[in-house]
Amino acid sequence: MAETIWVYAEIGDDKITTTSLEMLAKASEAGKAEVVLLGPAPDEAVQTLANHGASKIYHCADAVYQDYLTLPAAETVAGLIQKHNPAVMLFASSYSGRDLVANLSARLDCGAITDVGDFELKDGSVVATIPALGASYENTSTLLNQGTKLLVVRPKSFEPKENPQALAVEEVPAAADDSLRKVHMKERVVVKREGP
Repeated sequence: MAETIWVYAEIGDDKITTTSLEMLAKASEAGKAEVVLLGPAPDEAVQTLANHGASKIYHCADAVYQDYLTLPAAETVAGLIQKHNPAVMLFASSYSGRDLVANLSARLDCGAITDVGDFELKDGSVVATIPALGASYENTSTLLNQGTKLLVVRPKSFEPKENPQALAVEEVPAAADDSLRKVHMKERVVVKREGP
C-alpha cells in the first residue's frame, strides 16, 4: 500500500502557488497525495489541487489563518497529523512554510529536513537529497524517526503535472483558542522582484 504524503498548500496572488503544485506532483508520484489548505482561497483552488493529484483535501477557509501568523495553522496541522499520521508532510521553502515546520518539529518532537531538492521513502524512513553549490554537489539526509517526517522543499525542485483525482474534501474546524491569536498580521507588502 502506498504511503500517504501530505502537502501544505499555500495561496499567492489569489491562486495556489507553483511550489505547492510542484510538491503535489512529487507526492502523487511517490505515494498517496493529500493536501492541507488553510485560510481563504479562490473558488477554483480545491479543484486545482484535485486536478494536480490530491486524493483528499483537508480544508478550512477561516480568515484566522490569513490574519494571524503561524500559531493557528500549527495548531490545526498538528492536530491533523496526530489524527491521521501521514508518512511525510511537505512544505514550501517560504516564510510561512519554514515558520510552520519549526513550530511543528518542536510541538510534535519530530525531525525536519530543509532545502530538499528530492526525496524517496525507504522502509519507514525518508531519504532527502539536498543540492548545494548551485547543484554541483548533493548531500543526502535521512529521517529515521517514527511518525510523520517534515520536509521543506526548494522551489522548482519538481515539475508540476496534472494528475486528475476525484474531488474529496474534508472540512476541518478552525483553530479557536484565543491564545493562538498572539501575532496579528497588520499589513502585507509586495516587493517588486528584479532579475532572473
